[in-house]
Amino acid sequence: MPESAELAVTQVGAIVAPAGHGKTELIANVAALGRRALILTHTHAGVHAIRNRLKRLGISHRSVAVDTIAGWCMRYANAFPGVAKPPDGMPRSGDEWDQLYRGTILALQVQAIRDVVAASYDKILIDEYQDCHLLQHALSVALSEIVPTLIFGDPMQGIFEFAGATLSWDGQIHHNFPFAGSLDTPYRWQGKNPELGAWIAETREKLMAGEPIDLTAGPITYRQTDDVFDMGLFFDGIDDREGTQAAIHCRKGVCYRLASATNGGFQAIEEMAAGRLQNFAIAWDASSENARRLAAVKSLIDECVHKKQAQDGEALDPEDEVMASEMNAIAKTLGDGNGAASLRKIFALARKRPRWRLFRGEMWRDAERAIAELESERCETMSEATANIRQRMTNSGRRLPLRTVSTPLLLKGLEFDHVVIPNATHFANEDSAQAKLFYVAISRATRSLTIASSNPLLKLPKPLL
Repeated sequence: MPESAELAVTQVGAIVAPAGHGKTELIANVAALGRRALILTHTHAGVHAIRNRLKRLGISHRSVAVDTIAGWCMRYANAFPGVAKPPDGMPRSGDEWDQLYRGTILALQVQAIRDVVAASYDKILIDEYQDCHLLQHALSVALSEIVPTLIFGDPMQGIFEFAGATLSWDGQIHHNFPFAGSLDTPYRWQGKNPELGAWIAETREKLMAGEPIDLTAGPITYRQTDDVFDMGLFFDGIDDREGTQAAIHCRKGVCYRLASATNGGFQAIEEMAAGRLQNFAIAWDASSENARRLAAVKSLIDECVHKKQAQDGEALDPEDEVMASEMNAIAKTLGDGNGAASLRKIFALARKRPRWRLFRGEMWRDAERAIAELESERCETMSEATANIRQRMTNSGRRLPLRTVSTPLLLKGLEFDHVVIPNATHFANEDSAQAKLFYVAISRATRSLTIASSNPLLKLPKPLL
């Protein structure tokens, strides 16, 4: 395992860091040994995690700059637009993002700009390198020619193959960033479940080799079933599982249905882009007509709320009936003005209805905040209000519920005390990165891991590394 002092004087290199092996701590410690380090990562969540670690270690923000790769490129490209020729405003398409990266790389060939970078930083550290695509790799190489640069990542967590992150570590990455060591201490499981950490590390090696995984062996719980919606997987022994819990499935739509099936016991979380909320805002803004606004609201409610249906012969709930009547009356006023006051009342009643349970609470709360923005007239449209709310969420970070159901893509980088995986054979049905997705899923668990499968032997294709 490389030491931080050794890495601090390394000109270029790559550190392989399996999940939970102390990568963020090492990055922070290396950064602290320099005069002014730049740490780049891919997501705002990653930025928050690194900044929190720096703060916890008492490392001054004056000595370390932390940013996303995209954010850093936007600043430099727009600072030198004559050379970089960035797209106008925030890039919206893949082509515009490529234009931004190419422009930044071009700018880094200008000696005056290279001098600015060299004067600004004495070390550059790039996190989550397995998520880089070819242009981001070219950018990293360009930076490494100006300032000593280290990259950190894990080929087995490279689950963004569908987005072009298909760099070969041996064939491409190590050509520019020679192997400088790997992390071998599973810190995530120390004091929690060391045996689970050892099993996950062993399973990682088997997955890399394309070997089958025996789900009945090791310190995990195996449940034989082919039913993704087996509620016993979620709730059997739930009272004994203290702490955070996550259910992980590769398909976003299945996650939403699982959240609904658990009656909101497990909450689905949203992509930071919040596409569904944006679509609601667009539909709301498209017309001031009562009927069209009501249709947009009903659609959103149907996608966020589990409604318990009355059984045959069961008496109607008087309280629920009263609230339903109130909502129907308020719904007739959605066309009044910007409609936000009426919409706020509908949302408030929906939360209180005794037979309704939210299962996409994050999106619902963001919608409530956007409605408040519109009602207070701080924004002119629902689309503007929604964009403002999501931007604040991006800057401040999200707060996860106690029990979460989501995809490996959204949960990568996070950890939970307990993880359950519905019918693990579904990983084999993914178009790419099957073994990597499974490794990311299992490595979120720190105390217990429960895997359901129709077959006790899980065989996934050998991954591209």
